Amino acid sequence: MGNTFLQYGAGNIGRGFLGQVFGQAGYKVEFVDVNTDIINAFNKDKKYPVNIVTRKNPHEIWIENVCCIDGMDEQAVAAAISRADIMAVSVGVNILKHIVPNLVNGFKMRWADNNMRPLDIIVAENLLHADKMLRDLITKKLSQNEKILFDQKIGLVESSIGRMVPVMTKDMSRGNILRICVENYCELPVDKDAFKGDIPQIKHLHPFSPFEFYIKRKLYIHNMGHALTAYLGFVYGYEYVWQAVENPYIKLIVQRAMTEAAVSLSRMFSVPLDGLLEHIYDLLLRFANRELGDTVSRVGRDVFRKLAPSDRFIGAINMCVNQSDEPLYIPVGVAAALFSAHSDDADINIDTVLSGTCGIERNAPVYSLIKDYYTLLIDGVKLEKLVSEIEDRLQQSFNRKTII
Repeated sequence: MGNTFLQYGAGNIGRGFLGQVFGQAGYKVEFVDVNTDIINAFNKDKKYPVNIVTRKNPHEIWIENVCCIDGMDEQAVAAAISRADIMAVSVGVNILKHIVPNLVNGFKMRWADNNMRPLDIIVAENLLHADKMLRDLITKKLSQNEKILFDQKIGLVESSIGRMVPVMTKDMSRGNILRICVENYCELPVDKDAFKGDIPQIKHLHPFSPFEFYIKRKLYIHNMGHALTAYLGFVYGYEYVWQAVENPYIKLIVQRAMTEAAVSLSRMFSVPLDGLLEHIYDLLLRFANRELGDTVSRVGRDVFRKLAPSDRFIGAINMCVNQSDEPLYIPVGVAAALFSAHSDDADINIDTVLSGTCGIERNAPVYSLIKDYYTLLIDGVKLEKLVSEIEDRLQQSFNRKTII
């Protein structure tokens, strides 16, 4: 009998990424979910299809030896946790607090059964340091002795989820509720230092230390570039991300913004810049995958969360400034996001958002820079003129540094 991988959450990332990675590595995959139709389909078919959507070589693979446990059945979930060899959670940040009681019951059953093997849990949530959030939620429900066991035996392993999975439509499902469509990219970086047990030696799983590098690479290059593409796409009337990135001016702005972040990231972690530039090139190709059908509205939603001080835009700007770099392209994303928010809310106060939501000091150079870009977008500046304006500022910055 092979090892068991327990996947809490059978959504896009659960089925379309983690289930595939561990299923193809030979693990029995047990899902936990609350969708009755999905539970029944899993337990009837014992397999599900994953469609790799690419323009040149689309293909389908099947993940077999799977089943699903009803997340409302507390005893069954606890029993699954008590016997699992490794597990992951991908339920959405707002749902984490609701699954914590089941996790805690599973740990207690595991220890009561004298199963003292370490259990590592890959935390696959779209939130910076979601592992710490989950740890806080769990430890509040443990006794002092249980906290000691938890610290010794349970590893909460932060991950960087880079695979893009579109929102599934009825047409994409083609009559199978379990079918999931994904891009070809299938790499799963994880925090090497967080494992309590042996790290699985399987394809696509990449343990790395210090993991903060991968977290910032994902947030400040991938997420920032993706959102920038979406917001510029919104400003200039595109529906899909692939349409936006095919515009040469948008592509140029996005590429240079990601490069600004890459230069600072390279300096911060002393990693070769060449590898980051190759990553940017690959991301631009992936953003242009029209088969994913990803919309600018989906990628750009939840504007104010994306403008938080530690999130993709302001966090990347602060990283650059801390590395003595002067970002001129990343701030375009903030201006475009503000344009998007303004379109939804005519009463939005830009100064309040920049100083409050974004946490930017009013005397900071980037504050006035963002306002200038925002004014250009509100005035309907053409893309080529926007690029020209940024390049003029780049030349001025170069001249200042040369004089100094």
